[in-house]
Order: sequence, then structure tokens, then C-alpha cells
Amino acid sequence: MTYLQLFIVLSLPVTGLCYATLGAIKLPLSKRIGLDEAKVGGLISAFGLMVGPVIILCGALSDTYGRKPVWMVGSLLVWVSFLIFANAKKYVAAVVATVMLAVGWTAMINVANPVMAGAFADPFTGTNLGDALFGAGAFLCPLLIGVLYAKLGFQKALTCIAMLALVPFALAFRQDLGGGQLDGELGQAFAGYSELLNDRTIWLLGLTMMCWVVIESGTAGWATTLVRQAAPEKEPEDISERIAARALSGFWLCFMAARLLAAWIIHSAEMSKGELVHITQVLQVSIAILAVLTMLGLVVFKSRRAVVGTVIFAGFICGPFFPNVIGQLFTHLEAEEQLAFGGRSVGMIFACASVGWTLLPIAMGFIAVKKDLRRAFLLPAAVGVVMTVLILMNEISVPK
Repeated sequence: MTYLQLFIVLSLPVTGLCYATLGAIKLPLSKRIGLDEAKVGGLISAFGLMVGPVIILCGALSDTYGRKPVWMVGSLLVWVSFLIFANAKKYVAAVVATVMLAVGWTAMINVANPVMAGAFADPFTGTNLGDALFGAGAFLCPLLIGVLYAKLGFQKALTCIAMLALVPFALAFRQDLGGGQLDGELGQAFAGYSELLNDRTIWLLGLTMMCWVVIESGTAGWATTLVRQAAPEKEPEDISERIAARALSGFWLCFMAARLLAAWIIHSAEMSKGELVHITQVLQVSIAILAVLTMLGLVVFKSRRAVVGTVIFAGFICGPFFPNVIGQLFTHLEAEEQLAFGGRSVGMIFACASVGWTLLPIAMGFIAVKKDLRRAFLLPAAVGVVMTVLILMNEISVPK
């Protein structure tokens, strides 16, 4: 294992932990500062709102000055955000912490995607393995926060979690993360976005991600509430919350397992990049159809056993989707001889995703308050149909 691969193995779980934080702390944070589902949707949307502009900026900065400073600043912002969460007593403090978490996480993700895509034999292996490690961090997040919260209380638990954010910061000191191909010409970096804006494949991948994020983040963000609402009457609250937290961990466990399985199959198959692109597109269509059915299941099912099973199955189908999008992106960039656009192309994909993160959780939260949380999942089901069409429209160019 190279040092770069070791860096990925140790750092990617922390980024997954950051991504799962809002879903993991939602119940104890709601008790602490008083949150309804609309305000929860507001926090998820605040996270998503920052992703688009920040990742475009970080893409330009990493291609201009190098990825290492972008990664290290992002790590520090994540650390600060957890400290603010730990001491939050009002909703505004939670919003500030969420914004800082989003900015720091976005900076790290912008760097992580091109690094892991180039650290292994092919981008599909690298992204599935790296994102499996991301899933491991997301899986452990609710378990870790639950144990620390029970033993230490909310403030000390989040303070302990904050220290984990310093691990990627420390690891980066000895690592060359690449980037910086434009040698400080920031204006040239932003001018280069015009070339990406004319690329049909990147647009379709970005719009696909815009649709996808509401399925993944909506399920992860509201899983604990769905499971808790399905609890039998008169069941003690602590038992309901414990089962809800375990269901969320089950979602992230299957999420991680699916990515590890995909990475192992792709690496073992030794297929050409053309074959990989074809197979992953078939897989993406299958996942999209299953995602629509899964969202409809969350609308229809009322028993807790069925809801928990559906949430966990959602984790399994969610796992490989994003890594395969990034694998297709970097395969396309290689074919078009545009690998120097790595940071900015990831920025464009996530900027599109940010639209979905921002608008759709607000809409879901509004429906949950006015109607019912289960009905709110009709929205991601409808979006999944649109996403299926977008995948079928896309043709990924493959290097010769």
C-alpha cells in the first residue's frame, strides 16, 4: 500500500462521519434546542446550499494552487463546526455549525474524489473503495455519537468527535495530493469552466447527481424519524430511539458493504474501461428503478419492521451509485484529455447536486409538516423517474 492509498484509507472515514452527522445528531439536537421537521429540513438545505458555490471555488483553487491547502483548511473548518454544535443552545448556532460543516466537508470532498480516482489501477476501483471507506465513517457515526452521548452527554460527545477531524489535517502534512497544474493562474482556472459548461456528458452527470442526492440524503436524514414514528404505541422512548439509531447504522453499513463489493468485483474482473462504463450504466439504471420502488415503499409501509427493512435496503442500493458517477466522469475526462480539469469537473458535478440538496429537503420538510413525513417521500420517488431518463440519455466517452 502506498502512502497515498494509506492516506485515503485513514481519511475517507472522517469525511463519511461528517456527512452522516446531521442525521445522527438530529434527535438529541432537537431535544436540546427544539426542532420540528421543517427546521430539520432547513439544516439539511443549509448544508446543501453551501456545497455548490464552495465546491466550484475549491475546484478552481485546487487546480490552481494544489489540493493540499484546500484539504487542510477544510479539515480545520470541520473541527470548528463540531465545537459549535457541541455548544449550540439556539437554532441559529446550529445553522452556523451546519454551514461550517458543509464548507469544510465540501473542500475535503473536492480533493478526495480526484485523489482516490487516481490512486488505484482504474477510477472505478478507486472511487468505490474510497467511497466504501466514506460509508464506513457514515456507518460508525450514529453508533459512535450514540455511545458517547449516553456516557458523556451531548456537549462532550461532540467535542470528542471534533478531535477526529484533526486526523486528516495531520495526515496531509506528509502528502503530495496533486493539483496545481495552472501554477497560480486563478483567472485561467475560472475561465476554464466555460469549456466544461459546453460538455454534454458533464451536464448529464451533474443533473443525475442533482436528482440522486435527495434520494440518498432524504433517506439518511429522515430515517430515524421514520423508524421512530413506526414504533408500537406505549413503547419507551429510549427504546424507540435506540432502534431508530440502529436502523440508520444499518443503512450506512449496507451502504459501505455495497461499495466494497462493487470495488472488489470491478478490481477482480479486469475489464476494459469501455466494458466498465457499459456495465456501470446498466447498474445505474437498475439502481434508479429500485430507488423509485424503495421511496414508494417508505410511503406505503407502516410497520416498523417493514420501514427498517426498507431503510436498510435503501443503503445497499445507494452505495455504488455515486462512485460510479465519479468513475464515469474521470473516464470521460481521460478520453477528452481533460484530467487537468479534475477539481473543477468535480466542482460542477457537486454544484448541480447542491441544487438538489438545497431545494428538495426544504420541500420534503414542508410536506412533512403540512401533510405527513411518509407522503414527503413521493417527491424523491418522482425525482427518481427523471433520473432514470437522464442516465439513459448519457453516453460516456471512453479512452482508446
